[in-house]
Amino acid sequence: MKQILTLIRYDLRSQLRERGTILLLALSLALALFGLSEGARFARLGAQATAAASAQQDAARIDAVALAARYFAAPADAALAALPWWRNPADVRGYAFYQHVGFAAKPAAAGAPLAIAQADVLPAYVRVRAESMESVRTAVEIEHPARLAAGRFDLLFFVVYLWPLVLLTLTLSVLTQERESRRLRALQLQGVGLGRLLLAQLLARSLLASAALVAAVALAALLSGALPLNGGAALALLLWGGAVLLYSLFWAGVASVVCALCHTRMTAAFAGFGAWLVLAILLPGALTTAVRLGAPLPSRESYVQAMRDASDVVQANRLGSLARFYDQHPEWKPGRTALDKVSSSVTRIHRAQELERALLPVEQAFDGARQRQQRLFGQLAVASPVTLAYQALAEIAGNDSARQQAFIGEVRLHQLRLRDFFQSAIQEAALGDELQECAATCLGGYGFRAFDAVPRFRASAGLAQTPLPAPRAGALALWAAVLFGLALLALRRAAPGRRRAAGDSPPRKEL
Repeated sequence: MKQILTLIRYDLRSQLRERGTILLLALSLALALFGLSEGARFARLGAQATAAASAQQDAARIDAVALAARYFAAPADAALAALPWWRNPADVRGYAFYQHVGFAAKPAAAGAPLAIAQADVLPAYVRVRAESMESVRTAVEIEHPARLAAGRFDLLFFVVYLWPLVLLTLTLSVLTQERESRRLRALQLQGVGLGRLLLAQLLARSLLASAALVAAVALAALLSGALPLNGGAALALLLWGGAVLLYSLFWAGVASVVCALCHTRMTAAFAGFGAWLVLAILLPGALTTAVRLGAPLPSRESYVQAMRDASDVVQANRLGSLARFYDQHPEWKPGRTALDKVSSSVTRIHRAQELERALLPVEQAFDGARQRQQRLFGQLAVASPVTLAYQALAEIAGNDSARQQAFIGEVRLHQLRLRDFFQSAIQEAALGDELQECAATCLGGYGFRAFDAVPRFRASAGLAQTPLPAPRAGALALWAAVLFGLALLALRRAAPGRRRAAGDSPPRKEL
Protein backbone atom coordinates (compact mmCIF):
# COMPACT_ATOMS: atom_id res chain seq x y z
CA MET A 1 0.00 0.00 0.00
CA LYS A 2 2.86 2.35 0.81
CA GLN A 3 4.39 1.69 -2.60
CA ILE A 4 1.09 2.49 -4.30
CA LEU A 5 0.72 5.77 -2.42
CA THR A 6 4.30 6.70 -3.31
CA LEU A 7 3.64 5.93 -6.98
CA ILE A 8 0.42 7.97 -6.90
CA ARG A 9 2.19 11.00 -5.42
CA TYR A 10 4.99 10.67 -7.97
CA ASP A 11 2.48 10.30 -10.82
CA LEU A 12 0.47 13.34 -9.74
CA ARG A 13 3.58 15.49 -9.36
CA SER A 14 4.70 14.39 -12.81
CA GLN A 15 1.31 15.32 -14.28
CA LEU A 16 1.32 18.72 -12.62
CA ARG A 17 4.79 19.45 -13.97
CA GLU A 18 3.40 18.98 -17.49
CA ARG A 19 2.40 22.34 -18.93
CA GLY A 20 -0.16 20.65 -21.20
CA THR A 21 -1.97 19.15 -18.21
CA ILE A 22 -2.26 22.52 -16.50
CA LEU A 23 -3.48 24.19 -19.68
CA LEU A 24 -6.03 21.44 -20.28
CA LEU A 25 -7.44 21.71 -16.78
CA ALA A 26 -7.50 25.50 -16.93
CA LEU A 27 -9.33 25.47 -20.27
CA SER A 28 -11.76 22.86 -18.95
CA LEU A 29 -12.59 24.89 -15.87
CA ALA A 30 -13.02 28.01 -18.00
CA LEU A 31 -15.49 26.18 -20.26
CA ALA A 32 -17.34 24.82 -17.25
CA LEU A 33 -17.67 28.27 -15.71
CA PHE A 34 -18.82 29.70 -19.03
CA GLY A 35 -21.46 26.97 -19.20
CA LEU A 36 -22.54 27.84 -15.66
CA SER A 37 -22.82 31.52 -16.61
CA GLU A 38 -24.96 30.62 -19.63
CA GLY A 39 -27.24 28.53 -17.44
CA ALA A 40 -27.49 31.33 -14.90
CA ARG A 41 -28.27 33.85 -17.66
CA PHE A 42 -30.98 31.60 -19.08
CA ALA A 43 -32.49 31.09 -15.61
CA ARG A 44 -32.36 34.84 -14.98
CA LEU A 45 -34.14 35.60 -18.26
CA GLY A 46 -36.75 32.96 -17.46
CA ALA A 47 -37.33 34.49 -14.04
CA GLN A 48 -37.71 37.93 -15.62
CA ALA A 49 -40.22 36.59 -18.17
CA THR A 50 -42.21 34.87 -15.42
CA ALA A 51 -42.21 38.05 -13.35
CA ALA A 52 -43.38 40.04 -16.38
CA ALA A 53 -46.24 37.58 -16.92
CA SER A 54 -47.25 37.91 -13.27
CA ALA A 55 -47.11 41.70 -13.54
CA GLN A 56 -49.25 41.56 -16.69
CA GLN A 57 -51.80 39.41 -14.86
CA ASP A 58 -51.96 41.81 -11.91
CA ALA A 59 -52.16 44.88 -14.16
CA ALA A 60 -54.98 43.35 -16.20
CA ARG A 61 -56.95 42.59 -13.03
CA ILE A 62 -56.42 46.12 -11.67
CA ASP A 63 -57.53 47.63 -15.00
CA ALA A 64 -60.60 45.38 -15.05
CA VAL A 65 -61.56 46.41 -11.51
CA ALA A 66 -61.13 50.09 -12.38
CA LEU A 67 -63.13 49.87 -15.60
CA ALA A 68 -65.91 47.88 -13.92
CA ALA A 69 -66.14 50.53 -11.18
CA ARG A 70 -66.43 53.32 -13.75
CA TYR A 71 -68.91 51.32 -15.84
CA PHE A 72 -71.34 50.58 -13.01
CA ALA A 73 -70.96 54.11 -11.62
CA ALA A 74 -71.95 55.68 -14.97
CA PRO A 75 -73.48 53.02 -17.26
CA ALA A 76 -74.92 55.73 -19.51
CA ASP A 77 -71.48 57.11 -20.35
CA ALA A 78 -71.22 57.10 -24.13
CA ALA A 79 -67.69 55.70 -24.28
CA LEU A 80 -68.51 52.87 -21.87
CA ALA A 81 -71.92 52.10 -23.30
CA ALA A 82 -70.41 51.64 -26.73
CA LEU A 83 -68.23 48.77 -25.51
CA PRO A 84 -69.36 45.40 -26.92
CA TRP A 85 -69.68 42.67 -24.30
CA TRP A 86 -66.58 40.82 -25.49
CA ARG A 87 -64.44 43.89 -24.85
CA ASN A 88 -66.02 44.73 -21.54
CA PRO A 89 -64.45 43.16 -18.44
CA ALA A 90 -67.52 44.22 -16.47
CA ASP A 91 -69.45 41.59 -18.48
CA VAL A 92 -68.84 38.10 -17.12
CA ARG A 93 -68.81 36.63 -20.63
CA GLY A 94 -66.33 39.16 -21.91
CA TYR A 95 -64.10 38.73 -18.89
CA ALA A 96 -64.23 34.92 -18.91
CA PHE A 97 -63.44 34.45 -22.61
CA TYR A 98 -61.49 37.53 -23.67
CA GLN A 99 -60.41 39.96 -20.95
CA HIS A 100 -59.29 37.59 -18.22
CA VAL A 101 -55.50 37.25 -18.09
CA GLY A 102 -54.25 34.36 -15.99
CA PHE A 103 -50.87 32.65 -15.99
CA ALA A 104 -49.53 29.56 -14.30
CA ALA A 105 -45.81 29.64 -13.54
CA LYS A 106 -43.60 26.69 -12.71
CA PRO A 107 -41.36 27.43 -9.71
CA ALA A 108 -37.71 27.49 -10.69
CA ALA A 109 -35.66 24.81 -8.96
CA ALA A 110 -32.75 25.96 -6.83
CA GLY A 111 -30.29 24.21 -9.13
CA ALA A 112 -31.77 25.48 -12.41
CA PRO A 113 -28.53 27.23 -13.57
CA LEU A 114 -26.69 23.89 -13.41
CA ALA A 115 -28.46 22.59 -16.51
CA ILE A 116 -30.71 24.20 -19.12
CA ALA A 117 -31.64 20.74 -20.42
CA GLN A 118 -35.18 20.90 -21.88
CA ALA A 119 -36.04 24.31 -20.44
CA ASP A 120 -35.49 25.94 -23.83
CA VAL A 121 -38.46 24.00 -25.29
CA LEU A 122 -40.64 23.48 -22.19
CA PRO A 123 -42.09 26.86 -21.12
CA ALA A 124 -41.79 27.91 -17.50
CA TYR A 125 -45.20 29.61 -17.56
CA VAL A 126 -48.37 29.19 -19.60
CA ARG A 127 -51.54 31.18 -20.05
CA VAL A 128 -54.61 29.45 -18.65
CA ARG A 129 -58.05 30.04 -20.12
CA ALA A 130 -61.37 28.94 -18.68
CA GLU A 131 -62.62 27.49 -21.94
CA SER A 132 -60.02 24.76 -22.54
CA MET A 133 -56.43 23.61 -22.11
CA GLU A 134 -55.57 24.40 -25.72
CA SER A 135 -53.47 27.44 -24.76
CA VAL A 136 -51.43 25.19 -22.45
CA ARG A 137 -50.96 22.36 -24.95
CA THR A 138 -49.74 24.68 -27.68
CA ALA A 139 -47.48 26.79 -25.46
CA VAL A 140 -43.87 26.63 -26.63
CA GLU A 141 -40.86 28.85 -26.24
CA ILE A 142 -40.42 31.34 -29.07
CA GLU A 143 -37.06 30.23 -30.39
CA HIS A 144 -35.59 29.73 -33.84
CA PRO A 145 -35.77 26.01 -34.80
CA ALA A 146 -32.15 26.04 -35.98
CA ARG A 147 -30.99 27.23 -32.58
CA LEU A 148 -33.10 24.63 -30.81
CA ALA A 149 -31.68 21.91 -33.06
CA ALA A 150 -28.11 23.01 -32.31
CA GLY A 151 -28.82 23.23 -28.59
CA ARG A 152 -27.28 25.54 -26.03
CA PHE A 153 -23.85 25.41 -24.51
CA ASP A 154 -24.35 25.05 -20.80
CA LEU A 155 -22.78 23.22 -17.88
CA LEU A 156 -24.79 20.11 -18.71
CA PHE A 157 -23.37 19.96 -22.24
CA PHE A 158 -19.84 20.40 -20.93
CA VAL A 159 -20.14 17.70 -18.27
CA VAL A 160 -21.90 15.12 -20.44
CA TYR A 161 -19.95 15.51 -23.69
CA LEU A 162 -16.70 17.43 -23.15
CA TRP A 163 -15.63 16.37 -19.67
CA PRO A 164 -15.24 12.69 -20.73
CA LEU A 165 -12.75 13.77 -23.40
CA VAL A 166 -10.79 15.67 -20.76
CA LEU A 167 -10.76 12.64 -18.46
CA LEU A 168 -9.67 10.32 -21.28
CA THR A 169 -6.87 12.72 -22.19
CA LEU A 170 -5.66 12.74 -18.59
CA THR A 171 -5.87 8.99 -18.00
CA LEU A 172 -5.04 7.15 -21.21
CA SER A 173 -1.30 7.34 -20.51
CA VAL A 174 -1.67 5.08 -17.46
CA LEU A 175 0.30 1.83 -18.10
CA THR A 176 0.71 2.70 -21.78
CA GLN A 177 3.49 5.18 -20.93
CA GLU A 178 5.16 2.56 -18.71
CA ARG A 179 4.97 0.03 -21.50
CA GLU A 180 6.59 2.41 -23.96
CA SER A 181 9.36 3.31 -21.51
CA ARG A 182 9.78 -0.39 -20.48
CA ARG A 183 9.32 0.32 -16.79
CA LEU A 184 6.63 -2.28 -16.11
CA ARG A 185 9.09 -5.07 -15.37
CA ALA A 186 10.93 -2.94 -12.84
CA LEU A 187 7.68 -2.10 -11.08
CA GLN A 188 6.67 -5.75 -10.99
CA LEU A 189 10.03 -6.76 -9.52
CA GLN A 190 9.31 -4.27 -6.70
CA GLY A 191 6.07 -6.12 -5.96
CA VAL A 192 3.69 -3.63 -7.58
CA GLY A 193 0.67 -5.33 -9.14
CA LEU A 194 -0.39 -3.96 -12.50
CA GLY A 195 -4.06 -4.05 -11.56
CA ARG A 196 -3.51 -2.06 -8.40
CA LEU A 197 -1.27 0.39 -10.25
CA LEU A 198 -3.87 0.86 -12.98
CA LEU A 199 -6.76 1.47 -10.59
CA ALA A 200 -4.76 3.69 -8.25
CA GLN A 201 -3.45 6.04 -10.95
CA LEU A 202 -6.75 6.15 -12.84
CA LEU A 203 -8.82 6.92 -9.76
CA ALA A 204 -6.31 9.46 -8.49
CA ARG A 205 -6.19 11.37 -11.77
CA SER A 206 -9.90 11.25 -12.63
CA LEU A 207 -11.36 11.83 -9.18
CA LEU A 208 -8.97 14.64 -8.29
CA ALA A 209 -9.73 16.39 -11.57
CA SER A 210 -13.46 15.87 -10.99
CA ALA A 211 -13.18 17.16 -7.44
CA ALA A 212 -11.47 20.29 -8.77
CA LEU A 213 -14.29 20.73 -11.28
CA VAL A 214 -17.02 20.32 -8.64
CA ALA A 215 -15.27 22.66 -6.21
CA ALA A 216 -14.71 25.35 -8.86
CA VAL A 217 -18.32 25.23 -10.07
CA ALA A 218 -19.74 25.24 -6.55
CA LEU A 219 -17.57 28.15 -5.47
CA ALA A 220 -18.33 30.15 -8.61
CA ALA A 221 -22.07 29.44 -8.36
CA LEU A 222 -22.27 30.65 -4.78
CA LEU A 223 -19.96 33.65 -5.10
CA SER A 224 -21.54 34.91 -8.32
CA GLY A 225 -25.07 34.56 -7.01
CA ALA A 226 -26.04 32.06 -9.71
CA LEU A 227 -27.33 29.86 -6.88
CA PRO A 228 -28.84 31.33 -3.71
CA LEU A 229 -27.31 30.71 -0.31
CA ASN A 230 -29.97 28.39 1.07
CA GLY A 231 -30.59 24.75 1.82
CA GLY A 232 -32.16 24.00 -1.56
CA ALA A 233 -29.12 25.27 -3.45
CA ALA A 234 -26.78 23.38 -1.13
CA LEU A 235 -28.71 20.16 -1.74
CA ALA A 236 -28.70 20.76 -5.50
CA LEU A 237 -24.92 21.31 -5.49
CA LEU A 238 -24.40 18.20 -3.38
CA LEU A 239 -26.50 16.07 -5.72
CA TRP A 240 -24.86 17.60 -8.77
CA GLY A 241 -21.37 16.96 -7.40
CA GLY A 242 -22.25 13.35 -6.61
CA ALA A 243 -23.62 12.81 -10.11
CA VAL A 244 -20.50 14.32 -11.68
CA LEU A 245 -18.22 12.10 -9.58
CA LEU A 246 -20.23 9.00 -10.51
CA TYR A 247 -20.08 9.96 -14.18
CA SER A 248 -16.31 10.54 -13.92
CA LEU A 249 -15.95 7.16 -12.25
CA PHE A 250 -17.68 5.55 -15.21
CA TRP A 251 -15.31 7.18 -17.69
CA ALA A 252 -12.37 6.15 -15.51
CA GLY A 253 -13.68 2.62 -15.97
CA VAL A 254 -13.72 3.11 -19.73
CA ALA A 255 -10.14 4.37 -19.58
CA SER A 256 -9.12 1.36 -17.50
CA VAL A 257 -10.32 -1.06 -20.18
CA VAL A 258 -8.56 0.93 -22.90
CA CYS A 259 -5.30 1.09 -20.93
CA ALA A 260 -5.46 -2.62 -20.15
CA LEU A 261 -5.83 -3.59 -23.80
CA CYS A 262 -3.68 -1.01 -25.61
CA HIS A 263 0.14 -1.06 -25.54
CA THR A 264 0.91 2.44 -26.80
CA ARG A 265 -0.48 5.88 -26.07
CA MET A 266 -1.32 6.43 -29.72
CA THR A 267 -3.41 3.28 -29.88
CA ALA A 268 -5.07 4.18 -26.58
CA ALA A 269 -5.92 7.66 -27.86
CA PHE A 270 -7.69 6.27 -30.94
CA ALA A 271 -9.46 3.62 -28.89
CA GLY A 272 -10.53 6.18 -26.27
CA PHE A 273 -11.98 8.51 -28.88
CA GLY A 274 -13.79 5.60 -30.49
CA ALA A 275 -15.25 4.61 -27.12
CA TRP A 276 -16.40 8.20 -26.53
CA LEU A 277 -18.03 8.30 -29.97
CA VAL A 278 -19.91 5.07 -29.38
CA LEU A 279 -20.95 5.74 -25.78
CA ALA A 280 -21.71 9.47 -26.00
CA ILE A 281 -23.16 9.78 -29.51
CA LEU A 282 -24.18 6.49 -31.10
CA LEU A 283 -25.62 4.64 -28.11
CA PRO A 284 -27.99 7.45 -26.95
CA GLY A 285 -29.12 7.90 -30.55
CA ALA A 286 -29.81 4.19 -30.88
CA LEU A 287 -31.74 4.26 -27.61
CA THR A 288 -33.94 7.11 -28.82
CA THR A 289 -34.61 5.29 -32.08
CA ALA A 290 -35.47 2.07 -30.23
CA VAL A 291 -37.96 3.94 -28.01
CA ARG A 292 -39.67 5.54 -31.00
CA LEU A 293 -39.93 2.23 -32.83
CA GLY A 294 -40.91 0.28 -29.75
CA ALA A 295 -43.68 2.66 -28.68
CA PRO A 296 -44.70 4.82 -31.65
CA LEU A 297 -47.03 7.77 -31.18
CA PRO A 298 -50.22 8.03 -33.28
CA SER A 299 -49.89 10.37 -36.21
CA ARG A 300 -50.59 14.03 -35.62
CA GLU A 301 -52.77 14.04 -38.74
CA SER A 302 -55.13 11.54 -37.12
CA TYR A 303 -55.43 13.82 -34.08
CA VAL A 304 -56.30 16.84 -36.23
CA GLN A 305 -58.85 14.83 -38.18
CA ALA A 306 -60.37 13.48 -34.95
CA MET A 307 -60.67 17.04 -33.64
CA ARG A 308 -62.52 18.12 -36.78
CA ASP A 309 -64.83 15.12 -36.59
CA ALA A 310 -65.51 15.75 -32.91
CA SER A 311 -66.35 19.41 -33.63
CA ASP A 312 -68.84 18.32 -36.28
CA VAL A 313 -70.44 15.80 -33.90
CA VAL A 314 -70.73 18.34 -31.09
CA GLN A 315 -72.30 20.90 -33.39
CA ALA A 316 -74.77 18.37 -34.80
CA ASN A 317 -75.84 17.23 -31.32
CA ARG A 318 -75.88 20.71 -29.83
CA LEU A 319 -79.50 20.74 -28.67
CA GLY A 320 -79.44 17.19 -27.33
CA SER A 321 -76.27 17.72 -25.31
CA LEU A 322 -77.58 21.04 -24.04
CA ALA A 323 -80.79 19.38 -22.86
CA ARG A 324 -78.77 16.75 -21.00
CA PHE A 325 -76.61 19.48 -19.46
CA TYR A 326 -79.64 21.34 -18.06
CA ASP A 327 -81.17 18.08 -16.87
CA GLN A 328 -78.00 17.55 -14.82
CA HIS A 329 -78.10 21.18 -13.62
CA PRO A 330 -81.77 22.10 -13.29
CA GLU A 331 -80.87 25.12 -11.16
CA TRP A 332 -79.39 26.75 -14.27
CA LYS A 333 -82.12 25.79 -16.77
CA PRO A 334 -83.67 28.88 -18.40
CA GLY A 335 -87.32 29.41 -17.62
CA ARG A 336 -88.38 31.57 -20.57
CA THR A 337 -85.75 31.01 -23.27
CA ALA A 338 -85.97 27.99 -25.56
CA LEU A 339 -82.82 25.88 -25.77
CA ASP A 340 -82.25 26.74 -29.42
CA LYS A 341 -82.37 30.43 -28.48
CA VAL A 342 -79.81 30.27 -25.68
CA SER A 343 -76.85 32.48 -26.52
CA SER A 344 -73.71 30.74 -27.73
CA SER A 345 -71.71 32.76 -25.21
CA VAL A 346 -73.72 31.09 -22.41
CA THR A 347 -73.15 27.56 -23.73
CA ARG A 348 -69.56 28.11 -24.82
CA ILE A 349 -67.94 26.32 -21.87
CA HIS A 350 -70.44 23.47 -22.19
CA ARG A 351 -69.48 23.02 -25.85
CA ALA A 352 -65.80 22.93 -24.88
CA GLN A 353 -66.60 20.21 -22.33
CA GLU A 354 -68.49 18.20 -24.94
CA LEU A 355 -65.58 18.54 -27.35
CA GLU A 356 -63.21 17.24 -24.69
CA ARG A 357 -65.47 14.23 -24.08
CA ALA A 358 -65.59 13.48 -27.79
CA LEU A 359 -61.81 13.69 -28.03
CA LEU A 360 -61.22 11.66 -24.88
CA PRO A 361 -60.45 8.35 -26.69
CA VAL A 362 -57.92 10.08 -28.93
CA GLU A 363 -56.33 11.90 -26.00
CA GLN A 364 -56.12 8.63 -24.07
CA ALA A 365 -54.44 6.96 -27.04
CA PHE A 366 -51.79 9.70 -27.22
CA ASP A 367 -51.28 9.72 -23.45
CA GLY A 368 -50.98 5.94 -23.38
CA ALA A 369 -48.40 6.00 -26.15
CA ARG A 370 -46.40 8.69 -24.33
CA GLN A 371 -46.50 6.69 -21.11
CA ARG A 372 -45.32 3.56 -22.95
CA GLN A 373 -42.46 5.58 -24.39
CA GLN A 374 -41.51 6.86 -20.94
CA ARG A 375 -41.60 3.37 -19.44
CA LEU A 376 -39.56 1.93 -22.29
CA PHE A 377 -37.09 4.80 -22.06
CA GLY A 378 -36.70 4.23 -18.33
CA GLN A 379 -36.01 0.55 -18.92
CA LEU A 380 -33.52 1.07 -21.74
CA ALA A 381 -31.76 4.09 -20.24
CA VAL A 382 -29.78 1.80 -17.95
CA ALA A 383 -27.99 0.52 -21.06
CA SER A 384 -26.71 4.03 -21.86
CA PRO A 385 -24.56 5.58 -19.10
CA VAL A 386 -24.43 8.93 -20.90
CA THR A 387 -28.22 9.03 -20.98
CA LEU A 388 -28.32 8.18 -17.28
CA ALA A 389 -25.98 11.06 -16.48
CA TYR A 390 -27.90 13.50 -18.70
CA GLN A 391 -31.21 12.60 -17.09
CA ALA A 392 -29.80 12.77 -13.57
CA LEU A 393 -28.28 16.22 -14.10
CA ALA A 394 -31.44 17.52 -15.79
CA GLU A 395 -33.58 16.20 -12.92
CA ILE A 396 -31.36 17.85 -10.32
CA ALA A 397 -31.76 21.16 -12.16
CA GLY A 398 -35.53 20.67 -12.35
CA ASN A 399 -35.57 21.06 -16.14
CA ASP A 400 -36.67 17.55 -17.09
CA SER A 401 -39.86 16.36 -18.77
CA ALA A 402 -41.19 14.53 -15.68
CA ARG A 403 -41.27 17.73 -13.61
CA GLN A 404 -42.85 19.55 -16.54
CA GLN A 405 -45.61 16.93 -16.70
CA ALA A 406 -46.21 17.34 -12.97
CA PHE A 407 -46.51 21.09 -13.54
CA ILE A 408 -48.98 20.59 -16.40
CA GLY A 409 -51.01 18.26 -14.16
CA GLU A 410 -51.36 21.02 -11.56
CA VAL A 411 -52.24 23.51 -14.30
CA ARG A 412 -55.01 21.15 -15.44
CA LEU A 413 -56.52 21.06 -11.96
CA HIS A 414 -56.37 24.85 -11.80
CA GLN A 415 -58.03 25.14 -15.21
CA LEU A 416 -60.88 22.92 -14.06
CA ARG A 417 -61.45 25.14 -11.02
CA LEU A 418 -61.36 28.24 -13.24
CA ARG A 419 -63.79 26.70 -15.71
CA ASP A 420 -66.23 25.66 -12.99
CA PHE A 421 -66.11 29.17 -11.51
CA PHE A 422 -66.94 30.91 -14.78
CA GLN A 423 -69.47 28.25 -15.80
CA SER A 424 -71.42 28.89 -12.61
CA ALA A 425 -71.06 32.68 -12.93
CA ILE A 426 -72.23 32.75 -16.55
CA GLN A 427 -75.20 30.43 -16.03
CA GLU A 428 -76.42 32.38 -13.01
CA ALA A 429 -75.91 35.65 -14.89
CA ALA A 430 -77.97 34.29 -17.80
CA LEU A 431 -80.84 33.50 -15.44
CA GLY A 432 -80.63 37.00 -13.95
CA ASP A 433 -80.54 38.62 -17.36
CA GLU A 434 -83.55 36.57 -18.42
CA LEU A 435 -85.54 37.96 -15.50
CA GLN A 436 -84.37 41.59 -15.73
CA GLU A 437 -83.97 41.87 -19.51
CA CYS A 438 -81.23 44.51 -19.22
CA ALA A 439 -80.67 46.55 -22.34
CA ALA A 440 -76.95 46.49 -21.58
CA THR A 441 -74.65 44.73 -19.17
CA CYS A 442 -76.02 45.28 -15.68
CA LEU A 443 -75.61 44.01 -12.16
CA GLY A 444 -78.02 41.17 -11.55
CA GLY A 445 -77.52 40.17 -15.16
CA TYR A 446 -74.21 39.69 -16.93
CA GLY A 447 -72.55 42.39 -14.85
CA PHE A 448 -69.43 41.15 -13.07
CA ARG A 449 -67.15 42.60 -10.45
CA ALA A 450 -66.13 39.59 -8.33
CA PHE A 451 -62.58 39.75 -9.65
CA ASP A 452 -61.03 38.82 -6.30
CA ALA A 453 -62.94 35.53 -6.32
CA VAL A 454 -61.47 34.33 -9.63
CA PRO A 455 -59.15 31.36 -8.91
CA ARG A 456 -55.44 32.00 -9.28
CA PHE A 457 -52.75 29.38 -9.81
CA ARG A 458 -50.57 28.39 -6.88
CA ALA A 459 -47.96 25.70 -7.34
CA SER A 460 -47.81 22.93 -4.77
CA ALA A 461 -45.05 22.81 -2.18
CA GLY A 462 -43.70 19.60 -3.73
CA LEU A 463 -43.17 21.31 -7.08
CA ALA A 464 -41.14 24.05 -5.41
CA GLN A 465 -38.77 21.66 -3.62
CA THR A 466 -35.33 20.69 -4.91
CA PRO A 467 -35.96 17.64 -7.13
CA LEU A 468 -34.07 14.39 -6.61
CA PRO A 469 -32.65 12.30 -9.46
CA ALA A 470 -34.25 8.96 -10.27
CA PRO A 471 -32.70 5.91 -8.52
CA ARG A 472 -31.59 4.48 -11.86
CA ALA A 473 -28.74 7.02 -11.88
CA GLY A 474 -26.99 4.72 -9.39
CA ALA A 475 -26.43 2.30 -12.26
CA LEU A 476 -23.42 4.44 -13.21
CA ALA A 477 -21.55 2.96 -10.23
CA LEU A 478 -22.45 -0.54 -11.42
CA TRP A 479 -21.18 0.29 -14.90
CA ALA A 480 -17.89 1.55 -13.44
CA ALA A 481 -17.47 -1.59 -11.33
CA VAL A 482 -18.06 -3.83 -14.35
CA LEU A 483 -15.56 -1.91 -16.46
CA PHE A 484 -12.89 -2.01 -13.76
CA GLY A 485 -13.49 -5.73 -13.41
CA LEU A 486 -13.06 -6.23 -17.15
CA ALA A 487 -9.83 -4.25 -17.08
CA LEU A 488 -8.40 -6.38 -14.27
CA LEU A 489 -9.45 -9.54 -16.07
CA ALA A 490 -7.77 -8.34 -19.27
CA LEU A 491 -4.55 -7.60 -17.39
CA ARG A 492 -4.55 -11.03 -15.78
CA ARG A 493 -5.11 -12.85 -19.06
CA ALA A 494 -2.50 -10.82 -20.96
CA ALA A 495 0.27 -11.17 -18.37
CA PRO A 496 2.69 -13.24 -20.57
CA GLY A 497 2.12 -11.00 -23.57
CA ARG A 498 2.66 -7.94 -21.38
CA ARG A 499 6.16 -9.09 -20.38
CA ARG A 500 7.12 -9.50 -24.02
CA ALA A 501 5.61 -6.10 -24.87
CA ALA A 502 7.73 -4.56 -22.14
CA GLY A 503 10.86 -6.03 -23.70
CA ASP A 504 11.43 -8.70 -21.04
CA SER A 505 12.68 -12.12 -22.13
CA PRO A 506 12.02 -15.31 -20.19
CA PRO A 507 14.91 -16.50 -17.96
CA ARG A 508 17.48 -18.74 -19.63
CA LYS A 509 18.12 -22.24 -18.35
CA GLU A 510 21.59 -22.93 -16.97
CA LEU A 511 23.49 -25.73 -18.71
